[in-house]
Order: sequence, then structure tokens, then C-alpha cells
Amino acid sequence: MGLLGRLMCVVVGLPLLAELVVLVSGTDISERHHLHHDTYAVSPVMSRTLVLVMVFMGVLGGLTGWLCHLGVFASDPIVPMGFFVSFQATLLLVCIAFTRYQVMLYDDYMIVRPPYGRRRTVPYEDIKSMRWRKPHVGLRDRDLVIVLRGGRRIRLWGLVDVERMLLRIDRFDVLAS
Repeated sequence: MGLLGRLMCVVVGLPLLAELVVLVSGTDISERHHLHHDTYAVSPVMSRTLVLVMVFMGVLGGLTGWLCHLGVFASDPIVPMGFFVSFQATLLLVCIAFTRYQVMLYDDYMIVRPPYGRRRTVPYEDIKSMRWRKPHVGLRDRDLVIVLRGGRRIRLWGLVDVERMLLRIDRFDVLAS
């Protein structure tokens, strides 16, 4: 099997790996309300959409590489296949980050599990200030940056229900308008 065949296998295998990551994460709803805490995660619809985009780009990449191999396009088939594989690998990393991100709110503290790194426990009384971060172009939801005593910063993504989290945190005295 040549390099083109291996790249074709990767183009097919990466979306399958992403689907496996989404399935193993076990996130079937974005909010869970338990007796002692609430858990917020990125919507599974968002993760599934990323997997569908990966499948679409895999089909498009396989078709483009095949047409280059037949000589329809005057390009080495490795060039477009390399682009599509790198695109899919990037989306796989984004999908892993989305499925890992989680915020758990308790009565006196919250635990934030960022896309990478260790969990962070944030007592509500240690919050020095909270401010909204401007949304990116085209995005509706804003992120919330929480500054703790000592200068540490925690960022709550706008992909989760930040407004509902604010009700549970109940520190509107430090929220910048």
C-alpha cells in the first residue's frame, strides 16, 4: 500500500475515531441537574456536527485525491489528501476538547474541567471579579472570564449555558456590566 492508500485510510479512519470519542464521552445532554450539583457540558449536537463535517471532508478529500490520481486535476494526489487529513486531524482535536470541557456547580464552589489540563476548583468567595469577553465574529454566545484572588483566571465558554450558571454562582456583586 502506497502513501496515497495510507492517506485514504486515515481520511476514513479519523471520523470513525471522532465518533468513538463522542460515544465514549457519554455526554447525551448538555445539562444534568443532580441533587447536590449541576453539570454543564458542550451540547452533543455540536460534537456530532463536527463528526459530520469530518465525514463530509473525508468524502470530499477521497474524491479529490481519486480525481487527481486519474489525472482529471493536474496535481499530485498527495497534496489535496494532505490538506484534508490535516483538516480532519484539527477537527478531531477540537472534538476531543469539546467533549472534555465540563463545569460542575455545587452550593459553595464549582469545578471546571478545561479542554486540557487538570480540574480546577473555584470557591465562590474567592471570586474577585467576573467580566464578559466579547464574542467572536458571528458567534452569539459570550464567554465569562472569572478572576480569582491571586490573579488566576478561569474562563467559562459561551458554548455552555453561562447565564444559568451565574444564577447558581450568585456573585452579581463582582460582575462587570
